[in-house]
Amino acid sequence: MFNFGDIAGWIVPVAAISGWALITLFRLYLVGRTRDQVHRERMAMIERGLQPPPEMATTGYVDWKGNVYRDPAARNRRTGIILIGVGVGLAVMLGTIGTGGRTMGASAFLIVLGLAFLIVSMFDRRTTVRAEDEVKRT
Repeated sequence: MFNFGDIAGWIVPVAAISGWALITLFRLYLVGRTRDQVHRERMAMIERGLQPPPEMATTGYVDWKGNVYRDPAARNRRTGIILIGVGVGLAVMLGTIGTGGRTMGASAFLIVLGLAFLIVSMFDRRTTVRAEDEVKRT
């Protein structure tokens, strides 16, 4: 006969890992498709003789306030702060439930990784340019 207990031991991890991989691949597909559509729209505007809006000309990272970051320093700072927060949160959680030792290594790893991102952001040059100011420069 078929034993369902054996399936339960491996089907959940396989489903979780393959689900994560599929979601990641689908997100990469959507990002590539979006970039392609933005490029096609920009090229169509140029062919018609129209001036594309300044936010389409940015090659950097645009945050929710409209600031354009042309260097990775701002992203590294953000990533570092998030990793440090997750590491501290994990350490507090593991300390609260009473597990320590080896499991605290994961939180220490995240904290050190966050600190590394912060140090890298200090060495990167920092430039923040508003999208409107970018148009005035060109």
